[in-house]
Amino acid sequence: MPPGARRTRPCDACRKRKTKCHTEDSERVCVLCRFHGQRCTYEQNPRPRRRTVSSAESISGYRTGLSPHTTRTIPGTGVEEYDALPDGTTLLKRTLGLQNLHHSQYLGVNNSLNVCGLNLKNSVHANVRPENCIKVRYVHQDHAFKILSDASVPVNADETSVLDAIESSVYGHGPDLVDLYFRIVHPAFPILHKQVFLEKYARSYREFSPPLLAAVYLLASGYWSYSDSLNTKSKPPTEPLKRLALDSLHIAMQRAKLSTIQACLLISQEQATDFRDASSETHLSMTSQLVQLAHRLGLHLDAAEWDIPEWEIGLRRRLSWAVFMQEKWLALVHGRPSLISSETWDVGTLEPEDFPETDEDDTVGSSEVEKGRLVFMHMAGLAEMLSDLLVDLFSPRAQRLIRSDSNALVGLLERIKPLQIRLKDWFATLPEGLKKDTATSMKLSSVGYLRLAYLAIEASIHRQITLTLVQCPQTDSQLITICRNAARERFTNAFDFLNGLQASHLASFWYLTSPECAATIYHLGSLLETLAEDMEEKENLGQMLKACRWAFKVNREAGASFTRHALSLLDASERVTVISTGESSEHDYVLGGYQADGRRRSASPNSKVGSHQWMLLQNILKSSY
Repeated sequence: MPPGARRTRPCDACRKRKTKCHTEDSERVCVLCRFHGQRCTYEQNPRPRRRTVSSAESISGYRTGLSPHTTRTIPGTGVEEYDALPDGTTLLKRTLGLQNLHHSQYLGVNNSLNVCGLNLKNSVHANVRPENCIKVRYVHQDHAFKILSDASVPVNADETSVLDAIESSVYGHGPDLVDLYFRIVHPAFPILHKQVFLEKYARSYREFSPPLLAAVYLLASGYWSYSDSLNTKSKPPTEPLKRLALDSLHIAMQRAKLSTIQACLLISQEQATDFRDASSETHLSMTSQLVQLAHRLGLHLDAAEWDIPEWEIGLRRRLSWAVFMQEKWLALVHGRPSLISSETWDVGTLEPEDFPETDEDDTVGSSEVEKGRLVFMHMAGLAEMLSDLLVDLFSPRAQRLIRSDSNALVGLLERIKPLQIRLKDWFATLPEGLKKDTATSMKLSSVGYLRLAYLAIEASIHRQITLTLVQCPQTDSQLITICRNAARERFTNAFDFLNGLQASHLASFWYLTSPECAATIYHLGSLLETLAEDMEEKENLGQMLKACRWAFKVNREAGASFTRHALSLLDASERVTVISTGESSEHDYVLGGYQADGRRRSASPNSKVGSHQWMLLQNILKSSY
């Protein structure tokens, strides 16, 4: 196939990795395949796209002509409770992940029940009592779930009593809080299915998983003043609701459903808005459990061809990406190894039809629905690149190889180049509405958290370059200057962004790692100030850092709760002290090739900048902002 034709579709490796395939001019091998030293082939056919959903099917909520395949290896009860409701009255018929009195567990290829790939439908021993049967539901010829009664998992709490306590804690304002949630939070973070939620809520709040109902109320309470019906009333204390949410979440995890995943995501998000609850270990522990629950519920797989309602296929895909994003971002900002690999997480790319809600709410102070959908989709794409960054740059093995390289800077730049190209392409293909800082009049815009996340990745990369320069004291001074200028450019761009945030951004929804992203940008500037080689540069960077802190304080007062946590992170970093346990000075470890006063130690007089280094640097210096 000629090179020109190859560029019209991704190669086999990039399609498998679900990454953008970039081939440079006159090259026949894409950047990523060349980087990984593998064959660049175009032999596999593209996966067929999921068929378009008709309007009738969208309303009814499931695909016609298909019946649920329930295999009773040792037979179970039969119909799920929502299936007993009259046709046309519910979207929840044939749901897999949101059953009312049952929960499901994915059965992998080597499961102990030995059901995958065999036709075991109704293979029941005659002498087996019905109450002892194990119920298995096939959703695809290759995928099956064990269906369990909630009652089979005893818990130390009465769910109805917990739900009543949650409802009482909001003083009867539940309906207004639900309305507020779907006006402001849901458009920016679409992990619920609005119609399904409202259908259940219209019947009874007792139909919900307690932690999910509590989490919705908690996040909506943060926007209390944005409701005309609530802003004249006293806001109930949220501490009782927080306790109920966390206690009930631990119980729900024992019989997990999609609502448990939703609750876990929202509670993590709520904790991030209050720096008192936002300890790194709390987030990391909950996210570890979240990944395990996602595996149990089959969210690591693409459900496009499963025999479940169409709305649930889209919901599962959104939840899969929400889990993926949270795990990747927490791994970056807390410096931990990632728990998810591309080999074990096989979920299709988000598509517009995965987001059923398109109607904009014209109420003043609502979030932009269309823009929120685009933000979520592009945040997922950014998380894909972040996933590779965590492996290729920040994994323990990558860090060891970089440090042990005789020319660490060149090795680092070679690792960074394909990632920088992808970042540049990602930003270049952003819709104009996500590049600009403007928002629709009297609407809240969630674009801020996407832009901040992108800038934090840039800052993380250039912080690593700067630290590598510190550890390579023999590097040519001209090369040092070029890399430092590139890092300062990224810091300046991010500084301008933070200073330019408008009220419509500040008061909107911010992602749970936004505080750490802001702190990452600040730390890049702080590192550059520490290593400044003249007083003028040091003073300029010092003034920018002071202005950055001031912007955080002002934005906090303007309603951006994430800046309060960001300030607490900056304060904590200033209290760090290094414990000296030997004769070596702590500066030998912290500053590497720099003296304690920030001046660089003398470079070797024979050090030269090779042409290969210059070529790599020119690619990195092309700003992707």
